[in-house]
Amino acid sequence: MRVLIILVTMFLVFGCTTTLTVKGQSVRIVESNQQSNCKFLGTASAFDTLGATAGHESENALNELRNKAAILGGNAIKILNLDSTIQGATATGEVLICNFGEGI
Repeated sequence: MRVLIILVTMFLVFGCTTTLTVKGQSVRIVESNQQSNCKFLGTASAFDTLGATAGHESENALNELRNKAAILGGNAIKILNLDSTIQGATATGEVLICNFGEGI
């Protein structure tokens, strides 16, 4: 019985996370003052309700947003909105392709 409780707890804590894809891991979050060498590609949004806490939901929404930015061909995202309520977390951002000195 104790093992079952531990397994269920681990699933609830770790099983409901949005992981970054390989390409999503390379997407940077930038501020307005870091956009001088960036090209706007579009806007993306993400919503999460599966986190164990509001903090996890926000992190999951940001991970999903970075994954979506990578799919759109971006290597950076400027967060426009990150909102966490009792219903979940929403993240919206501008998808950008930026020259960080590595070439684009």
